[in-house]
Amino acid sequence: MAAHGFAELSPPEVQHAILELPTNRAEYVGVLEDIGDYPARSPIGQRVPSDADVATLKKQQGRWRAVVSLEDERALRNATGLFQRVFVLDPLYDTGALLYAAWHDPLIKDVHSRRLGEQAGLLVRGSSLLSAGIAALLPDHLPGSWNPRPGWRKPRSSEDRRQVAAWAMRSGLVLLYWADRLDALVCTTRGDVIASLDVILGPRVASTRLELMEPRHTDEALMARHARAAYLAEMWADARLVSRRRMRYSVEDIAFVLAGATVSGWMSGWRVSLGEASIPDPAMLMRRVLDGQDPEREPPLPRRRLKRRPLCVMPF
Repeated sequence: MAAHGFAELSPPEVQHAILELPTNRAEYVGVLEDIGDYPARSPIGQRVPSDADVATLKKQQGRWRAVVSLEDERALRNATGLFQRVFVLDPLYDTGALLYAAWHDPLIKDVHSRRLGEQAGLLVRGSSLLSAGIAALLPDHLPGSWNPRPGWRKPRSSEDRRQVAAWAMRSGLVLLYWADRLDALVCTTRGDVIASLDVILGPRVASTRLELMEPRHTDEALMARHARAAYLAEMWADARLVSRRRMRYSVEDIAFVLAGATVSGWMSGWRVSLGEASIPDPAMLMRRVLDGQDPEREPPLPRRRLKRRPLCVMPF
């Protein structure tokens, strides 16, 4: 993105610039080839992270870490100070289908250029954290056993409400899947994703409320992080220590430590929630939502055990 001059633009400017790219087909194709690592990687087939990719992510510095969606700007700016390392879902992780279509379609489709523009705008939103080395890109991916619809794309808000609800469920599962793989927490503020996570975490969830000072902008959060680097390093170490056992009593300890991490902004109510050691089968759960059924109806779904009990930081 930086090589093509997009890194210094705002998200709306990036979207506008990419919507104009189809007037120069060669440049549009070149952008997609660079994003998709062509020719090192074929655009045919779904992109799947390798074991080596996951191992590299696990080894990244910062043991007190969170997984955040770039669509969730509020979560992103709060995670900047609350966590040592922030993993953000890469909206451009799998663009092979767009590149293949750009090669072969007689004309570039508007829906494809709009999708690329929206995804690029999201990526630019996190550019300051990525450039500072605080955030790292994470594949927006679910394994086949978790995903009933490989290659599924985000539906428009005007589409069938079951599709929209199922996508919110998928979004929560992606955050939780990577948090489990990378020994991280989920941080989200989107209401639809929070509702989905409440279903996933189960009825025996343990939660503790806390008050946080929320920064108004990501730049404000970055400045506070740099100004209080030594204090935050101690806080992150304490939070990591009390979170390792993932017991009910540790939820209150984590909330206490996090409450001391914020310095400016407005006060708002949050919660730390600890889920059960297993979750409803993800693929079957999404199928129920797609079918318009109550995801918690009888009979209960089979359970899938996680590596560790999930921890989530969310507003209440």
